[in-house]
Amino acid sequence: MQTLEIKVPDDKTRLIKGLLKELGVAVKVKKEKSIPNADTIAAMNEIKAGKGRKFKNVEDLFNSI
Repeated sequence: MQTLEIKVPDDKTRLIKGLLKELGVAVKVKKEKSIPNADTIAAMNEIKAGKGRKFKNVEDLFNSI
C-alpha cells in the first residue's frame, strides 16, 4: 500500500475526503499543529505573569477595545 500526502485548505478537506472515498481510496486526515506567532506568545506570557485584565461579562470586554 502506498501513501500519498497532500495539503488541502481546511475549507476543502471534507470535499476532497468525500471525493477520494468515492474513488475507493482510504483517507486519513492529519491536522497540522499551529505554532503561535510572537504577539500571541507575548500575550500568553503577560497572562502568566498576572498582568491580564478581568471582565465581569463579554459586553464589558468588547467595550474596553
